[in-house]
Amino acid sequence: MSDISWVLGEGFAGMRFYDMPNFLLCTLFVLSFGRLLKVEPIVQVVLLLHCALPFFLNGVLFSFSYMPDAFKYWRVFNAIRTGDLSIVDAWSGGNVEQASVLFSFIPFPFAITPLSLGFFNTFLWSALFFWLFAKRVFTPISLWFYLLYPSLALYTGMGLRDTLIFICMVVAVQWTREGRWWFALLPLYFLHAIKFQNFFIVGPVLLVYVLFGIRKSGIAGSRAIAVVVGALITLVAVSPIALPEVNKFRGSMYVEDGGNVEDVEFIGSPAEFVAEGMVSGLYFLAKPFPWEASNSLQLIQAGENLLVLWLLFLIAKVAWKQVPRKLMFWLLFIALALSVYGLVVFNYGTAARYRYPFVVLFVLFVCADCRVQRIMPFTVRRRSHRQPLS
Repeated sequence: MSDISWVLGEGFAGMRFYDMPNFLLCTLFVLSFGRLLKVEPIVQVVLLLHCALPFFLNGVLFSFSYMPDAFKYWRVFNAIRTGDLSIVDAWSGGNVEQASVLFSFIPFPFAITPLSLGFFNTFLWSALFFWLFAKRVFTPISLWFYLLYPSLALYTGMGLRDTLIFICMVVAVQWTREGRWWFALLPLYFLHAIKFQNFFIVGPVLLVYVLFGIRKSGIAGSRAIAVVVGALITLVAVSPIALPEVNKFRGSMYVEDGGNVEDVEFIGSPAEFVAEGMVSGLYFLAKPFPWEASNSLQLIQAGENLLVLWLLFLIAKVAWKQVPRKLMFWLLFIALALSVYGLVVFNYGTAARYRYPFVVLFVLFVCADCRVQRIMPFTVRRRSHRQPLS
């Protein structure tokens, strides 16, 4: 089936008919592992609802033009599966081709429609859930956040590389937490191939995690200050090299979002570089504010942001009372990530897309490392045999 363009003329119902096998495979996978791992019925219901999510994204909630990158992955994936493009040649290409190579190894038979890779990503999202569940990483807070965080559900139900990026990050962090950092090199390698920016955030952070022994004792206040001071000195030292690159990305991202490059405020000095990174990082986590929303989707994003900010505050508050040394490490992690992207991302939708993996990682591993079982008195505790690993 070298020519797959015919499916675009099959209409709304026809395209969804061709993806029924992928939907059923996702459903069978969830039911099988849900029973095997004795996952609570209500959790299995949410997982099953997520299996149907790709049906209601492209072509329903969003037009097919909303995420045009999905077509690129879909076409390259089919070129690999039909033999028109070899895996070696694809891996030698750009990150679209490399992500498509990873998609091609997922044990689903075909991706006939542009919706199909959304089911592939749903399968990956579900597999990651069961992997984390089996490793007892989840607490009640992080489990329901993973299941119900709207941005995570949205981007793991579409045919984009974001789910691959997210999984590489989570797996690398978890293996490092387990002391198996040699294993973490593999997902970090894939992360470098498909999203090098995230690699240069996660990689150094995990190196600090290993070198400072965060797994056992966390990071003391004096060491945290030393890391921050060291990072600031490093930023100032590399600013002659980094500033032109940052300004280049600021300009290209601004123009890509429809702006005029002449309107971009470029960073002119090392001090401005540091100050702008701190301010833009906080704004990157929160934007758009409700008064900045210009349509219903942005208004929904603003509401989600306010709820997530409140949840992050409550989690950090409980974590600080219980294991502050480990919390400080994860605060440094998310501050670095948000500052990097805050410097170059202007579009609200792009911000949500780039932000969610770091927010989920923060919630998952702060709750696990700091034993955050509840944030309100009425939060229900889960069974003791599913407590997180220390």
